[in-house]
Amino acid sequence: MQKIKRGKVFAGVVLYALKPGTHHKTDPVFIGGNMLGDSAADLITEFSASASLRPDVVKPVWHNSLRLPIGESLTAKQWVSFADDYMNRMGFSETHLRCYVIHDDDAGQHIHIIASRVDLIGGKLYLGRNENLISTRVIQELESAHDLTRTKGPSPLQGPSPSSRCKRLSRGEEQKEKREGQPSPKTFLQNTIDELLATAIDIHDFIGALAEKGITPLPNISSTGRMNGFSFEYAGIAFKASQLGKAYSWANLQEKLRYEPERDNPLLFDLKVSA
Repeated sequence: MQKIKRGKVFAGVVLYALKPGTHHKTDPVFIGGNMLGDSAADLITEFSASASLRPDVVKPVWHNSLRLPIGESLTAKQWVSFADDYMNRMGFSETHLRCYVIHDDDAGQHIHIIASRVDLIGGKLYLGRNENLISTRVIQELESAHDLTRTKGPSPLQGPSPSSRCKRLSRGEEQKEKREGQPSPKTFLQNTIDELLATAIDIHDFIGALAEKGITPLPNISSTGRMNGFSFEYAGIAFKASQLGKAYSWANLQEKLRYEPERDNPLLFDLKVSA
């Protein structure tokens, strides 16, 4: 994966993706997406129409390329399945226009994904915070799910060592754990949140998964919509993120969870009111 790029106009990236080159083993081919047309002119027209719904958005273009290791290949159908799964996990809806174009050259087979950040329904904008980090994790999940070669990169299950990310138990908490033979609420929260962060994609997923484990997230969100983080309540005891460790601060959670204020803040405000 190259670094995700954003742009102002669709014409340049569409023409680039579909333009044959001497370095290509075969000419680029449009293989899928959710567009009505498949020619450069048709794609540019459709993409531009979506961008016109939000003239305030300076960069409506979203572009990424996904490449296989040298010598490996997928069929067009397999690529489309992979790309659809990827875009869904990245947070794009079915009404965000996107197209997939396959390239094959000496550096390996790959596809270009071109998408509009503007949703056709209501012009909602895909924000994509921390998307390069999230994309790396999503790709590794999909490599496993689609039985592909695992590429180098941080494992979605890896992270700082427990000693650096978690607050240690107090002497009293340690003694209580030994006496009762079960994790303290703090240990349970730390272990459970770590487990959920390895699989949760966005704030909605995370909050839902917490609830299934009997944990109540308590958002610290201002009336202006500024999100500052969570406290977590379990077994009638609420812990601030700072009491659990640096790994649970809002800054670190945002590196692992996709947060889009326009989409997520209504839920966060509801949680705050009901707390």
